[in-house]
Amino acid sequence: MEEGNSVKKRGAIWAVLGAVFCSLSVILAAAGDHLVAGDVSHKALRIYDIANRFQFYQGVGLILLGLAVAQWGTRASWTWTGILMLIGLLCFSGGLYLVVLVGQGWAFLAPIGGMAMIFSWLLFAFSFWRSRSG
Repeated sequence: MEEGNSVKKRGAIWAVLGAVFCSLSVILAAAGDHLVAGDVSHKALRIYDIANRFQFYQGVGLILLGLAVAQWGTRASWTWTGILMLIGLLCFSGGLYLVVLVGQGWAFLAPIGGMAMIFSWLLFAFSFWRSRSG
């Protein structure tokens, strides 16, 4: 029974991280509308919105990952999915936020984060495929 609680706790960690990043995306969306929009170009605001949208998507992905871990147990592929989702979120969304707020010097992070996001979702799909057979 102790092992089952440990698995549920691991799943809860991913889900909590996802919920925190989703809530932060709502806060950052409001900040973007009220604080950033008047100070940046239309193109920069579009970039900010893309960063915010993808932050929310990755947060939802982390919540789903937490539920998957709680349902099917821990696996290395689930752990790597979460790590890649976090790297993707931080590099892609974080990089784009920095581009808008600080300058183009941070643009190099976005493609790294984008690739991490792509690989995280592919690994997630693979992990689900594997979990269907137990």
